[in-house]
Amino acid sequence: MSKSVLISIQPEWCALIADGWKTVEIRKNRPNLATPFKVYIYCTKDKKDFGVAQGKVIGEFLCLMIEDYQYIRSDYIEEEGLLCSWACLDRYELHSYLKGAVPYAWYISRLVIYDTPKELSEFGKTRPPQSWCYID
Repeated sequence: MSKSVLISIQPEWCALIADGWKTVEIRKNRPNLATPFKVYIYCTKDKKDFGVAQGKVIGEFLCLMIEDYQYIRSDYIEEEGLLCSWACLDRYELHSYLKGAVPYAWYISRLVIYDTPKELSEFGKTRPPQSWCYID
């Protein structure tokens, strides 16, 4: 059986992914897996109601490509703007999150949102990952 990834995403971002607006997930690191690989989306818990199943796995996508954006500097405003647009972030949010780290853009494709969200236990987990973790 091949490895997959379980990724924790805040409810507001889950809603944007589910609606098809957010097509790239920005992270400070990446799994040591060859693309493509499957990513399961765990929606973190929040006090606000974003209309998604918080505390559950809401869907999955195929990550066909991960691109690192080491070259994002002030002279690459256009590329940074595109990345922010795909990730539904503004430049301030991007740089505030990264704090100087290299951004890795996980491209979201073949998105499936489950009719009935799944429990973490169905993936052999008792706690959600801080950012992401491998699963079989």
